[in-house]
Amino acid sequence: MPSSAASKRFLHIYDALPLDAQQLLVQKHLAPLLDLVPKDKRHKAAASATEMQQRFARMPALNPKAKKAEIASLLLELSRDSKRSVIKERSRKEQLLSEAIDSLVQWLNDIWKVVYEFRTNYKVAHACLLFACDALDRIGNDCGGHVSACRCLYASMFVPIKITRSSGKLVRSFMLNGAHNLENVILWIWRDLFMTILATGTKRQRSVVPDMIDDIRVLLGWRALEQLLRGGSKSFCEDQEEDEEEELFVAQHQDRTNERPDIVDDDGDQNYTSDDWSTLCDELYPKCFHASHWSWRLTDQQPQLRDLVHNALLNIFKVAPSGPLYSSMIAIAEDEDELEEQLHPLLMSAAGHSSDNLSAALGIMSLNNRSDSVNTLLNAHKHLLRPQDAASLQFAVLIMSSNFFYRTHAISIVEEELMDVTKVFRAAIRFSFCNIESENNKTELIQILALGQDSLNRRTRVTRWVKGVVTPQADTPHPMAFAALVMGLPFPPGVEASDEGDMLGFFEVDGDDPEGEDLREEFRPTIKARLQGWVDTAVAINGGPALLLKVYAKVIVDLPFLKGSDVVEEMSARISDRPSKHHVSDALEAFRDFCEKQRRNLVVARGKASRAKAAATASTSRAGMSRTGPGPGATSSVPHTQPTSGPIEDVD
Repeated sequence: MPSSAASKRFLHIYDALPLDAQQLLVQKHLAPLLDLVPKDKRHKAAASATEMQQRFARMPALNPKAKKAEIASLLLELSRDSKRSVIKERSRKEQLLSEAIDSLVQWLNDIWKVVYEFRTNYKVAHACLLFACDALDRIGNDCGGHVSACRCLYASMFVPIKITRSSGKLVRSFMLNGAHNLENVILWIWRDLFMTILATGTKRQRSVVPDMIDDIRVLLGWRALEQLLRGGSKSFCEDQEEDEEEELFVAQHQDRTNERPDIVDDDGDQNYTSDDWSTLCDELYPKCFHASHWSWRLTDQQPQLRDLVHNALLNIFKVAPSGPLYSSMIAIAEDEDELEEQLHPLLMSAAGHSSDNLSAALGIMSLNNRSDSVNTLLNAHKHLLRPQDAASLQFAVLIMSSNFFYRTHAISIVEEELMDVTKVFRAAIRFSFCNIESENNKTELIQILALGQDSLNRRTRVTRWVKGVVTPQADTPHPMAFAALVMGLPFPPGVEASDEGDMLGFFEVDGDDPEGEDLREEFRPTIKARLQGWVDTAVAINGGPALLLKVYAKVIVDLPFLKGSDVVEEMSARISDRPSKHHVSDALEAFRDFCEKQRRNLVVARGKASRAKAAATASTSRAGMSRTGPGPGATSSVPHTQPTSGPIEDVD
């Protein structure tokens, strides 16, 4: 018993040592002990060492340093070829690209053999897979950066991959359309690497798995972690399609060779005895999280790997929650209700840290129909929301309105947001039509609106009025263009034309860049989308249509030109040729449509009210007559005969 405790303590210390220290300990202290032990034990230890030597002699050499040099030379040659092809009109890009991809494919098969079949060199294999992902990204960037045709070739090339054991037995086949999909194969190998470590690795080896998973997150993003659990597949449906394609590939291979290919159903584990275990695993675990070549020993580690991925995603969620991240965690969760209860307090505490967090929290809470939590978040942190968060806020308002206790709060938010959109629209109008607020123009507008809709005089006066209120284009060049001209530089992109106040023309080189969202909202606010979104939200709320009529009454007081559709059309046409004013033109049309619809609704509402009032008056009159009888002025329908009290006179 004491010797057993001593050996455990020694192994614990040995595992904690660096690799160099472990080798030094073996050479100086453990190896000399073999001369002191009995001969049979010494021979047994030597036989075990010889057996391991013979087993690992067949192991492929990964040699990441040589592979890095090879890929670097191919990338350099690909870059040179792109330059030569412009002059010599001939290119070897297809050959070079195929050579680089084939080199990575062969290397990936060797990496899988090392980690799954020989179960060693896990850290080296992990570093090799990281480099393979980086090399694949560099190849794609080089192809896309030089010639579009090269990028097209990279994205459409057919890449068949067969993962085989050292004996030649087929384990898994992939048929990829596009070299960029090679990342899915890398994630599939990574999953086998982690499963092997968790099933057969030492405690020290298992302890580095979370760090390896974090390396994948840093390189490929958190979305790759869910794909890792699925073996590279992005969704359950895609995994089913890949399985069908693999079955088709195996059938075709069988037809060509007239023999059944050797599909491996085990991992070499001596405890694996039954092929029926794969079917049982499919019943216990989702097929997308399970591989058919795993034994029970590896399959039992699947929940542990899922927990590690969950913890990695949870650490991100605590700092920066988002809707897609929440969906990913739900997709891999064993119990969705339990996960929701775990994430709810995290969301409530992180929502107030930033605008992005609050927007994500509102979306997730609304998705889970938690109207009480939505109301709490809006009461505490609504000031953090930005115009680009309108979609999340609209969804949250709809969920709040479904609860009677929060409906009043929801309607007040809709009114507040509609008036805010109106203020932004009014500011944009005053910037584009600088003279619209002058008293003379206001008076003339009232006179124009009093004229007939189709009169020639009105059309002429509308054109003259709009021409008088519009902000004239500046004659001076754009400040950035002027600075470039003085320095002798070409004009920056987006500022060639003179357009007053269009600073976004210089900044907005990439319109899809999320980093420029705040700039776009400041210089070119999405007034039309916000207005339409809040109008649709109001229509869906009980009491919302009445609110829209109330807002309409305020809008036409502040912006009286919206009463005339022809005035709005002329204003929109006047600025439609200016790129920086397209958002104002769209907003004009959106507000025009809103006002026209509300005018129709107002007419319908007044008609219904007048008919209801008339019906109520008539009903009241009939009820009063039935209670009191005919009035003083009423006449009877029965003929009234005078009584004859005197003698009858002779008319003759």
